[in-house]
Amino acid sequence: MIQSLTVKNIALIDELNIEFEAGLNVLSGETGAGKSIVVDSMNLLLGERADRELIRSGQEKAHVEASFRIDSAVFGDFFAKNELDAEDEMIVSRDLSISGKNVCRINGTVVSLTILKTLMDRIVDLHGQHEHQSLLYAKNHLSFLDNYCGAEAEKAKERIAQLYSQLKKAQEQLDETGGDEKERMRSIDLLSFQIQEITEAQIFAGEEDILREEREKLNNAQAIAQNLSAGYAELYLGGEEGGSALSLVQDTVRLLSQISMYDEAYEKTGERLQESAFVLEECAHDLRSFLEAVVFDEHRQAEIEERIDLIAGLKRKYGNSEDEILAFCAEAQQKLEKLQNADADAARLAGEIETIKGRLYKEYQALSGLRKKAAEKLSGAVLKELSDLGMPGAKFEAHFAPLPEPEKAIWRKDGIDEMEFYLSTNEGEPVKPLSKTASGGEISRVMLAFKNISAGLEDISTLIFDEIDTGISGRMALVVSEKMASISRSRQVICVTHLPQIAAMADANFLIRKYSAEGTTHTAVTRLEGADVTDEIARLAGGIETENSRIYAGELRQNAEKIKEAFGR
Repeated sequence: MIQSLTVKNIALIDELNIEFEAGLNVLSGETGAGKSIVVDSMNLLLGERADRELIRSGQEKAHVEASFRIDSAVFGDFFAKNELDAEDEMIVSRDLSISGKNVCRINGTVVSLTILKTLMDRIVDLHGQHEHQSLLYAKNHLSFLDNYCGAEAEKAKERIAQLYSQLKKAQEQLDETGGDEKERMRSIDLLSFQIQEITEAQIFAGEEDILREEREKLNNAQAIAQNLSAGYAELYLGGEEGGSALSLVQDTVRLLSQISMYDEAYEKTGERLQESAFVLEECAHDLRSFLEAVVFDEHRQAEIEERIDLIAGLKRKYGNSEDEILAFCAEAQQKLEKLQNADADAARLAGEIETIKGRLYKEYQALSGLRKKAAEKLSGAVLKELSDLGMPGAKFEAHFAPLPEPEKAIWRKDGIDEMEFYLSTNEGEPVKPLSKTASGGEISRVMLAFKNISAGLEDISTLIFDEIDTGISGRMALVVSEKMASISRSRQVICVTHLPQIAAMADANFLIRKYSAEGTTHTAVTRLEGADVTDEIARLAGGIETENSRIYAGELRQNAEKIKEAFGR
């Protein structure tokens, strides 16, 4: 159970602390006083997603903390798995910040939001004022029933999930073989064309760069030939105004050789010049060879352009480079070989899929049987609860659609049942879909019945109800208050309400009020005692506190005491 709740800097709350009791705790107050803020704060501790807008204006951080009394032995596996200290006194906290940082702690140890939610789902069940609307949608009914089914159904769903996973994998493998024969042949034709197109092109890595370089030479052949010819002439032939560079060097070598006997340095320099003459002669021969190789070939130029266009076309289809195109071709070849040998694989996988479907359908039937059996028990339990809630003539049933035949089944990982709850609120009237028959007050009572049943199954120690008394008044309000009092004998109940009948039934009353101080709005929570409880019940009953409303409030409290005495404190 929740022993205390501390809230700091949430919405209009700067700081408050609530000490809860073990029985029925009722929070009331004027509309807009901040009752929903307290519930939002509790939701944060239950692992729900946080909104930074909850942080009080002007503050950087917010903090919510609660103290719980639990049986640590019941949660021993959880604490051991998550390396947490197992204690009967448990402190859970959560910090929010404007920066978006979100820190959750259990007994001082930082934990993930998922771990926090997993634990709190086993301790507290919070039923919001709009949650009962989920009962109006048939798609949610099966989940209510599955929660009631228990471990046997969960194991059946696990087996179904495993088989469904096998089915999906086998179907994916069959798709990889090309699917049916027509689809496989289309894939073979496409891959064969792609492989042939790339293979016949006979491209190689770096070919495009080589072709572009050759194209540049062809486009500038005349300029290249002129420069090579002039260079050769300057080096070897010489021009009209003088000898060649080679002849000039050779003349200098002769001059130095004639005076070499006078100084050894002249001889060495002459030898170096002679070596240069050899180099110049080789370079001249190279230039002549280059010149002889230069040709302007229009046919070759057209071939190069055609080749570059071919490579560009392949790049558009298969990759950004010759390497990628060749890799695509190799992969396509592997796929083609696999498809060409796929007949045997496809036949094997098709048979495997049929086998899995057969097993899966049997599991669907088994799960459906478990659900139908549980639905009968659930109907009986709900009818008992509804009778306690002032609907003794009600009928409640779970209507199942017939299971489709295997060839028409839509394979799913959680079963193929289609089910909807039906209700009749008046004796003698036929049952109809819940969404079409129940009023707001009736829906609230059906949901209260579900919550009481599910909490008992899951051993939830605390139930929180946030204004679920929508559409309830008069006699029905008293009936609902009696049911809450009954529930609170076995587990803690925290209820936000506007009904005086529920407030009168409380073991602990808390008033939530809003006030202004120094230009700022605040929300505060006060534990009510004695006459203050009567005054609040009177306010809830009539809005105006008169002597008559106080007398009525006193009568409600006296009646509540008798009822609780009958339940046994």
